[in-house]
Amino acid sequence: MIPETENPTSRRPPGPGRTAVARAAAALFALIALAGHPLGPARAAVPPPARGPIATVGDRTVEALDIQSAALVLGQDPLRQKNAALWRRMLLDRCVDRELLAIEAEKRGIARDPAIRQRIAEREYAALFQAVYQRVLMPTLAVTPAQLDSLQKTGLYRMMDLYYILLRDDAAQGRRKEAETIVARLRAGGRFDSIAVTKSGHPSRGNGGHFGAVLVRDLEPSSYEAARTAKPGDILGPYSGPYGHEIYKVGGFETLAPDSIRAIVRAERQRNVIHDYQARLLAQYHFALDPEVVRPVLFAMASETPDSILASLSPNGTRPRLGARPEIAVIARVDGDSLTLPDLLRETHPAPGANGRIRIRDGDALRDLASEALFRRLLVRDAKEHGLADDPRVARELRLIREGTAVTAMIAAARPADPGAPELRAWFDAHAARYRRPAVRRARVAVFASQDSAMAALRSWNGVGISDSSLQALRFEEQPRATASTLYPQHAATLPFFDADSDPLGIAVRHLDPGMTSPVVRTAQGYAIAHVLAREPARPMTLDEAIDRVRRDWREEKENEWVLSQLERLRAQTPVRVVPSRLQAVKLSPAAATGGSLGSVAGNEGSR
Repeated sequence: MIPETENPTSRRPPGPGRTAVARAAAALFALIALAGHPLGPARAAVPPPARGPIATVGDRTVEALDIQSAALVLGQDPLRQKNAALWRRMLLDRCVDRELLAIEAEKRGIARDPAIRQRIAEREYAALFQAVYQRVLMPTLAVTPAQLDSLQKTGLYRMMDLYYILLRDDAAQGRRKEAETIVARLRAGGRFDSIAVTKSGHPSRGNGGHFGAVLVRDLEPSSYEAARTAKPGDILGPYSGPYGHEIYKVGGFETLAPDSIRAIVRAERQRNVIHDYQARLLAQYHFALDPEVVRPVLFAMASETPDSILASLSPNGTRPRLGARPEIAVIARVDGDSLTLPDLLRETHPAPGANGRIRIRDGDALRDLASEALFRRLLVRDAKEHGLADDPRVARELRLIREGTAVTAMIAAARPADPGAPELRAWFDAHAARYRRPAVRRARVAVFASQDSAMAALRSWNGVGISDSSLQALRFEEQPRATASTLYPQHAATLPFFDADSDPLGIAVRHLDPGMTSPVVRTAQGYAIAHVLAREPARPMTLDEAIDRVRRDWREEKENEWVLSQLERLRAQTPVRVVPSRLQAVKLSPAAATGGSLGSVAGNEGSR
């Protein structure tokens, strides 16, 4: 009989058969996969309600959504096929241990560190940006029936068969009278093609001015009113713009289907939806750049390095004028908030130049940077003020971001410093079986921009291989650190190919012996030819070859040891209550997705 409630910490976990994995990586931790905690002894109990938390961890809860999210990532775990009940329990154990570590990070005040707060703020912005885009902005892209009817009545969403003359002119518009004369000649019966050939400055003059089909919406806006009532054969214009004077002849119109209009308008809205939302937020919260600050900030950035500027600022991000050093004050303000230079640098990350200084072109560029920095804050603020952050799924994601980022930082801080060369060598020798290089084929690869040029080269290379002299004759360049997917046209490289490679070029090379040449293969960058130089059998890797993996694995092992030691202590100290019937009732997808990170479980929970 399975009890309705139990406290897993009331029993010791199994001995040597228990597995416990807490995997850490640079930006992503898939944490605390503990399987095999037995359910407690059978005892009579009143069945709890069917709905509610699956487990409580201190004052925290584990809900069905936590288990479902974990299942999306751990659906391919072998335990699922061997024992579905224990697999479910493993998902719960993972979620419980996540909460235990979050409690510990909260006790230690990890999230109070300014650097951690900034990391949390950046991840919260990214999460809320996605929520705003999906739930607020995306619905505005759809064209309603009333909007579609209004758009059709404008006449702008029709295709016009356009004949076109561009009379080029400068800003003084000295040829405006000539353009008006041309229009008068055309309306009096002058031949459009003849005038286009002699007068037009547009490439279509070679075709008698025939431009072809164009959306009326894409013509010069000042032509919209005339185009709305125009008929085939009408001459429209001239319309003066930055390139000169435009003259149109209407060849005919084609009405677009409603679905085509919807697609065009949706694409137009989608191109501008973020820009429009940013402009709306900045106006709503009364964004203002202080004009008195522009010149001092531009001068300071051009004459001082960012580190020296930041070192000279007071805690509030400002400084007074001192000699040639300009005063730096608050750069911009919005309702209830302000932006200082440290805020600007921290939130927009402008890149220093070769001299170590950051060049901001002018006041408009500074305004754009300030707008970008404050937009990030205002989006978060707007989402919270309008209740979007209170949505249960969004609120959960934000909580997991805060807690997970703190847990990741706590684990990284607890890890000892990297070992020296002798200790790393000893660790590598003790785990040498992990580091083996599979069999590899080394091939000389050249990529062409066109299939025809690749086929021509293949005919000359078949049987003789790809020589450096032939590549030089074709003006090929060597591309360092290239891969099969990043080797560019007119570039060559010697690349390794493994039997497990699944890209098109790797599959083509897989069955070739040394001295053989592949057919032309379409890659992400162009058309590739590979000539196999040698085949190297599988062998142990040297420490130099595996050094990055060795250092990463050493770090993960030390982090795992620390996590497991903490979990042993935390499980003994923290009351955990489980309702097994609710765990068994959680609906899980029959075919869970694969994944190496905890997706919405760990990826959004601090990427543990």
